[in-house]
Order: sequence, then C-alpha cells, then structure tokens
Amino acid sequence: MRIFGLDLGTTSIGFAVVELSDDKNEGKIQRLGVRIFPEARDPDGTPLNQTRRAKRMMRRQLRRRRERRRSFNELLVSLGFLPAFASLDWASVMSLDPYALRDRGVCAELQPFELGRALYHLSKHRHFRERDLGDEETKSDEAAKEKEEQGERESFVASLKSSGLTLGQSLARRESGVRKRGVHATRAVVTDEFNKLLAVQQPYHAALKDRAIRGAIEEAIFAQRPVFWRKKTLGSCRFIPGAPLCPKGSWLSQERRMLEKVNNLAIVGGNARPLDHEERAAIIRALSTQKSMSWPGVRKTLEPIFKARGESAKGLKFNLEYGDEKGGLKGNLVEASLSKIIGAGWDSYAQKAELRDFLPSALWEADYGDVGDQRVVIRLESERASRRKVLSQRLIADFGLSNEQAEEFIKLDFPQGWEPFSTKALEIFLPQLEQGARFGTLTSSPDYEAWRDRNFPERDRPTGEVFDKLPSPKDRDEARRIAQLRNPTVVRVQNELRKVVNNLISLYGKPDLIRIELAREVGKSKREREEMSAAMRQQERRRSEARNELIQNGRTDPSRDDIEKWLLWQESQRQCPYTGDMIGFNDLWTGQYEVEHIWPRSISLDNSFANKTLCRKDINAAKGNRLPFDYFKADKEKWEEVKARVGKMVGRNGMSPGKAKRFAAEEIADAFKNRQLTDTGYAAREARSSLQRLWPDIGPEAPVKVQIVTGRITAQLRKGWGLNNVLSDDGEKTRADHRHHAIDALVVACTDGGRIQKLAEWLQERDEGRKPTLAVPWAAIREDATRATEKIVVSHRVRKKVSGPLHKETIYGDTGLDEKTRSGTYRFFVTRKPVERLSKTEIETIVDPHIRDVVRRWVAEHGGDPKKAFTTFPKVSEKGPEIRKVRLRTKQQLTLMAPVSTGYADLGSNHHVEIYKTVDNKVSSVVVSLFEAIGRLGRKEPVVNRNCENGGRFIMSLAQGDTLHFADSKMKGFWIVQSIWSGGQIVLLRANDADGQSVVRPTTGSIIRDGGRKVSVDPVGRVRPAND
Repeated sequence: MRIFGLDLGTTSIGFAVVELSDDKNEGKIQRLGVRIFPEARDPDGTPLNQTRRAKRMMRRQLRRRRERRRSFNELLVSLGFLPAFASLDWASVMSLDPYALRDRGVCAELQPFELGRALYHLSKHRHFRERDLGDEETKSDEAAKEKEEQGERESFVASLKSSGLTLGQSLARRESGVRKRGVHATRAVVTDEFNKLLAVQQPYHAALKDRAIRGAIEEAIFAQRPVFWRKKTLGSCRFIPGAPLCPKGSWLSQERRMLEKVNNLAIVGGNARPLDHEERAAIIRALSTQKSMSWPGVRKTLEPIFKARGESAKGLKFNLEYGDEKGGLKGNLVEASLSKIIGAGWDSYAQKAELRDFLPSALWEADYGDVGDQRVVIRLESERASRRKVLSQRLIADFGLSNEQAEEFIKLDFPQGWEPFSTKALEIFLPQLEQGARFGTLTSSPDYEAWRDRNFPERDRPTGEVFDKLPSPKDRDEARRIAQLRNPTVVRVQNELRKVVNNLISLYGKPDLIRIELAREVGKSKREREEMSAAMRQQERRRSEARNELIQNGRTDPSRDDIEKWLLWQESQRQCPYTGDMIGFNDLWTGQYEVEHIWPRSISLDNSFANKTLCRKDINAAKGNRLPFDYFKADKEKWEEVKARVGKMVGRNGMSPGKAKRFAAEEIADAFKNRQLTDTGYAAREARSSLQRLWPDIGPEAPVKVQIVTGRITAQLRKGWGLNNVLSDDGEKTRADHRHHAIDALVVACTDGGRIQKLAEWLQERDEGRKPTLAVPWAAIREDATRATEKIVVSHRVRKKVSGPLHKETIYGDTGLDEKTRSGTYRFFVTRKPVERLSKTEIETIVDPHIRDVVRRWVAEHGGDPKKAFTTFPKVSEKGPEIRKVRLRTKQQLTLMAPVSTGYADLGSNHHVEIYKTVDNKVSSVVVSLFEAIGRLGRKEPVVNRNCENGGRFIMSLAQGDTLHFADSKMKGFWIVQSIWSGGQIVLLRANDADGQSVVRPTTGSIIRDGGRKVSVDPVGRVRPAND
C-alpha cells in the first residue's frame, strides 16, 4: 500500500511517500521532503491583497475627486461664477478667503466670482456622509475609531445646531490661529448650508432661478456613487441550486438564526445537560419579543421553571456564555419589531404571517435595486425616503394599520446581506429546527442523509468525475472553485499542495491513500487568528505570573510541571475537585496531590491542560482508568456533590465551562473520539475535498481515500517512536530545521486506527507505573527516517513575479543640490512629515531654522520624547498657526530614487541581480529594482538582461527564493536567496534553516569564487541546473 503523508502549515508542506506491506508490519520510505512558501498574509494577519486593494481604492478616489472638481469648475465657468482655469483672474479668485465668503453668503449678496469661490470650496469640503443601512452584525477592525469619530461628529453638529450658525459661519468666526480644518461634521450640515446659500443668492443671480441649473450645481457637489454588491460574490445555495438566497433581514432568516443558537444551548458545570422542552420553549417565547437577551436575562427567564421544581436558576452556566455569544442570545429582530409596534393585539392579529413576509421584503425593495443581473445597489437617500413613504400608504390600505403604526414600520432597518441558503431551503429546514434539531446536524450529519435526499432531490450530487492529477487554476472550473474559498491562506496552501501532490504522482503514481494533518492556523480568519494569538499571550502571561509566584514562595527554579500544577491549583480554587479538601501551598510538593487526567489519557488520548486537574493521590489511584462518573456512580450523593463543587469553580479566573462539562460527562462522546483522528475544520474539509477528486466521486458510499489526522495524536506517536531524535539529540521536537515538517508527514502517513489503539494501550501502561515500549510501524523506521532526512533538499518557492509596490510611499521634492562624499554623490531631497511622527534626529533636519528651534524647544519642554510631546501643538508665533507638519531635508543617491509624477520616491525592493564575467575574467553585477523590472516589461524588453557590455559573459540572475549550491568550501550545501541589497550583497540562508541562524551576506564576486551555482529545486526537492 502506497501512502502519501502530508503536513500542511500556513507556509510549509511536509510530505512523505511510504510503502507499507499488507500486514502493515514492514515499511519503506520512498521519499521525504518539504516545500516552503511565503505566507498569504502580512505579519499582522492582513491578507496581502488587502493593502493593494486599499491603495488602488485611494488612487481611484483621488481620480474621481479630481474629475468631479474639474467638471464642477467647468460648470461654474460656463455659468459665469468662476474665471477660466489657470487665467490671471483664477489665481486672484482662489486667494479669497472662502470661509468669510460662506459666512457672508448666507446673509448678503455675493458677487458672481465670490459665489463661485464659496461653492467651489463647499465641493471640496462636503464632509462625511453617514453610512447607509449599516449592518450591526458587521465586525470591523476600525469599529472603535469609527465610533469615536461618530461621537465627535454628533457633538459638533449638536453645538452647531444650538448656535444657529451654518458650518461656514462657525468656522469663519473662529479666532485667529485656531484651526478650521480637521473638524468632524456631516454631509447634512453642508447640504443645509448649501440650501441657505442658494436661497439667499437666488434674487441676485438670474442663473440660480433656473431649477435645472440649481439641480446641476447640487448634483455636481453632492453626487455620490451608490454602494453595491456583486451578485457573483454572494455564492449559491447548495441544497437548491439556482434558488434565490434568503436575505438576512427576513423573518425566516432571523428565526433560523435564533433557533440555531437555542438548539445548541446547554447547561454546563456540575449539572451539565441540554435544555429540556419546557426550558427551551420559555427562551424561544422570550426571544420572539426582544432583539436580544443577556445571560442574566436567560437565567431570569428560566427562574420560574426552576422555582416550580424547588431549584434556583441564578447559578446556571451555559455553554455559549463563554464563547462567541458572550453578550447573550440574539432574538428574532423582525418578530420583536412587529410585536412591539402592533402591541397587545399582535398575538391575535389576523395577517400575522403575511406581514412577517411582506414587510422585510418591501423595506428591502425600497432601499435596494438590481442593476442588470450583476449588481445590487443601495438607492439614493431621497429615493429610499420616497419609496418608504409609498410603502406606508400600502401598509395602511392592505394591512389595516394606523398612520402611527405605518410610520413606525417604515423607520425600521433590518440586517443587510444574504444567507448562504435559499429561502426555499430554509422553509424546509424550519419545521425541524422548531422541533429542536440542530442546524449543523440537518445540513451535514449522515443520520439525516435520507431526509436530505427526500427534501432536496436537486442538491449538489456526486458526479463520478475522477482526476489523474489535481487540476490547474487555469482550468475554468478549478478557478471558479478556488474563487469560492475566499480565504487567502487556504488558497495559497491548496495551490502549493497541488504542485507537491502532482509531482509525487508523476514520480510514484497515484497513491492508495492520502493522510494529512493541518496546522491550527490554516483556514482561520484574521479575527480567529488574533483570538488565538491573544489566548496564547494570555496563557504565556499566566505561566510567567505563576513562575514569579512560585519563586516568591520558595521554589527557586520551577519546572514546567511545577507551573502547571500551580495553575491547576488556582483554577480549582485551591481545593481537590473530587474530595473538596483544601490544598495548601506546601501540599502541592509533598506527593499528596497529583496532576490527574479527567478523561483517562489512554481513552481520550488528550494530554492537554483542558483535560487535567488536581486530585488526592489515593483517589487518583482508585479512579484509575475511568471517567469521574464511572468512579462515583455507585454513590450518587457524592457524585452530585462533585458536580456542584466543580460548577462553582467555573468563572473568568477559574475553570472553563468546557472542563466542567468533562467532569460531568457520563461517556466520551463519539464526536470527540472522532476528532482525535480527524479534523473537521473548514481548511481540513476543503483540503480533503480537493484531494478526494483523485478518486471517483460516488458520494457518501465512496471509500475514504483521504484521511485527516490531528496533531495531538501525531505529536505523541512521533515522540513514542523516537523520531524526535532524528533532528535533535534531546528527544524533543526541534522547529529550527524545516525538515521537521517531513518527519511530521512521515508520522501522519503511518497513523491509522491500529496505531492509535496501540498508543492508547501504551499510555495506559505508563499511567499504571509500568515502562512499556510503543510499537513502531516497522523495526528500522528511525534509521530509515534518518537516511531519508539527510537526502532532503528543502524546496523554496521562488518569487520572480514582477508585481508589488513600485516604490515606497513617501514622496520627496528635489532641491537640485548635491554633496560629494567618498561613497558617492548624494542629492538633497525634502519631504513633509507630521510632528508626532518625528524622531530626535529628524528634528535637526527641519529645513526652516525658526521652526526647527520652536519644535526642538517644545519637545525638550514636554519630556524629550517626540512621540509623546505632541498631545497639543506648538505655534509658529504667539498668534500664528499650529505647527502640525514640518519640511525635512534628507539625502540619497539619485540612482536609488524613482522619478514619479510629483517628485521622487525611494525605489523600495529589488527584483533581481544580474551577474556577469567581463572579458578580463572579473565578476560584475547589476542590481535591478522592481521599478526598473516593471519598466522593462512596459518597454517590451526582457526582465533579465543577458547581454553584458564590452563583450562580457552572462552567468546567472538571482531573485528572492532562488537556490544556490556550493559543492565545496565552508558554504557547502544549498542556500536560499533571502534578499538583494542595492550595494550588491546577497543575503543567503541555509535551505533547511527555519529560524535564521545561518544568515550570511556575500558579494556576487565571492559567490562565484566559492563555486556557487544556481540550481532549480522543484516542489518535491528534485535538483536541476539553472542558467537563467
């Protein structure tokens, strides 16, 4: 049996090709290898294309702004309100104070050019237009900043309203030296000023009496492109293909989402269990009349039920309370809004069902419109208001509502966007959800396969299609499939996975089985990755605090086990969960109390902190290889005491609800057991579905040819089989060598149900105090792995694509002044920079000596740190303007600067270096920036110039990710190009170095003298000469 083992990470793929005998007692490693590629996100988790798209959007906005101002200027010139652009009069008119004109213009006559100047200024400063139809569910990294700015806008607009002044009047009347820019206002106050200005000026200017001209001016100033969705990005319903998707703001969607959460709700802690029918019904009734319910509100809703049973709901804990639903449960927003407005008569309202369906749909149609079959746009505010007004009359006529009720209804805003399911599909799901079925079970569980067959006969079906190799993204269907993934990390990993697997198939043929393991980070969203990082930082902080506490209490050099025991002691509130004994600090180290696995490790295979607690030694020995329930079930009174005690330990600084749930479990759920062998996450599912295409698609009955195993299992097998010693001498896994991914892949390839059973038996024997040996897949696996690892040539993805930022963002002005030094001629440039971003050395490069003295003195008087000195700003003079930006002088070699439309910019990254040998046998090189490489493409020249001046000979070019091989010398082996310096130095790193400890920076000349040769390493580590 040939097996491909694959270890997938966010920047790596380790692979192993293993031949196992039919009885699985003999094996052979045919190939081990590693593929390394760049992360598809920035270090902060932002997708690489997000910055590029943001910059493109900024360029687009600047272009549209210029076009809008140019067209408006032409309109004002044609009406006689402005002189021709660039004429002598133009500069004179533009020098007028626009704020003074706007102040006077709402009270008295303005001359034509004065009016034009005021209108032109309004068009440039039309301020923020409030977000249309914002989605409360949308989460944004900038939400806090946006909320702060919104507060500033509301405060300013309120003060403006109380003063009775227009925006222009308010700014014009500010004292000299007080900034007029940077004010947070709204589009509405600018529109109000515009209307007042035209009303006052209309008697004095005949053109303004023409309604069409007034409309043209208003359109030119305030017109804004509509917000839209591209329909092709909405996806499609997999249960009823082609059916329209259900809007999130519909009653059906809101009901589905509410029932999904309620059906997943369970009580945790000492009395862990699902909700019963009475409890579930009470929560649904309450959620149907309110937008959301806090967790104290949930407990209050259940209190009457528990009181009737002689119990209390005050101490209840819920499984969702500490997860994504920390704020509480969301109700049916549509139902809650309808019942609130209709009032007491809602329950008996005859047209209840019709109004539920009609109102969200009608409001949506009033606010949105289809543009062909490609887009959905948000209608203009005036059009939305008009359509909603018409809707109110229809509500009165068709549903018998009062004027007041109709007015309240047309003010409602429901969530925007669409479900990933069609309306027809959700109508079929709803009765099952109302009966308590879990939504995930309905959509995916094998138990409901027959139900899905009956209700969704047209859903996506197996096609029987099979591929000899994974298809290329150039294939239209494959490109469409990848476009649906929407996660850049998953897309990058799948592209590299395709290259590795297809090359392995070319070498060894199609495997009988593929096993894969995925890193936890693969497939996670930015928010999820941030939460994971935050949790890791918090855990690291807790461990550090525990270490300090232990040292202060006399444990001079605490071990990892000591720290873990301390954390478990704090988590359990310093008592034994099983006996209730209080545990003193000294008791931790006497052997009286031990770290115990709640679910026996031999059964759960779980050695994580989440499966550990403290236990008195005699109880631990007596409990043995059993669940807490199995140990205490003969004494129900004690069992109830244990559950109650553990329930009280749950809290923010105590035990997690998940751990408390483990204590109370009466059996280990099959779902948990399955998760120990298989990963069911999004990225894992996508990887499996992609690889499964190598075999016929015949549906659920198809044999499982792609298995996904978890790192929790493979880590223990790797250590138990002694494979940690292949790259390390201390028996611990090393991550400093990329080849550890290949060892992981070997373990993955060999992990099956039988190996897991042997692992469980081995762990049980160890827990019983014996010293067993874990059976290895075959006797010589360690020796075979060592030999195969020594042959690995780590493959790195080469980055030769001519794309990326042409230059750095800062634009410099050319002074034309040069300075000659020993290292070359430097040109002086100037640029502007906000004072709060200055460094101490940059203060000394401020061009204006007076400004330099003022800033230097200000920083000295405010603590000496420029980064903290500018909470307020210095002024040029006592009554002069604030100094917020300063002009700096810097110098740079002109050859390292890129000419741009408005000055110069640093070239930024280098694309490659070209290496030649001259006719006198000397090495010369030319570093080619990305700016120059793109210029060559534009001129239709080769990106790499192989022609050397004066008859020299081209040797090779080197780009980031290229591989160099040295046969001899101290650099013997394979090296990867990390970067190229403008001075000609090449930053190299050994191909298998994962933590950057082997960095060298030779020149191109020394590389050639030491025998460096460029080679090509394909995705599976095959080496070929390269002469490009």
